[in-house]
Amino acid sequence: GTSRAGMGTAPAIWNVVLRAMVAVVPRSWWSSERFSGGLARFSEPLVALTDSFVGERHAMRVDVTSAAGDAVAAIQTHDSFRRCVGQSCAEFCLDLLDHGAAPGVRLPEALYAAPEPRRRVLKRLSSTSGTTSFGVDRVS
Repeated sequence: GTSRAGMGTAPAIWNVVLRAMVAVVPRSWWSSERFSGGLARFSEPLVALTDSFVGERHAMRVDVTSAAGDAVAAIQTHDSFRRCVGQSCAEFCLDLLDHGAAPGVRLPEALYAAPEPRRRVLKRLSSTSGTTSFGVDRVS
């Protein structure tokens, strides 16, 4: 199968700026800690200033297609990207602790391959504080 993830944020100007940067900045630079870290340090005060006036909103969409061709799309909107990422990491850890995963490195797609654990973790992830909407739909 295949998967694709995309994100967007408000205000929309940040999406326009990121799209433009992706179009002109060489791909190898994005994996450079020096470039990415410098960009983050440069943009953080600009983002914080903008967010203080207009607020923050984030959305993420993940499309997944199985080897058999079945496809689903999941979309979550949240009022804070930083809190959503942190809370999602915490929810995965809490689920592992609550349900006794064996020690070691685990891939989410292996841990949640069965329907019941997948429903359980999606419920946790979609109900984190600040989530404004969540949905999963089959794509035709």
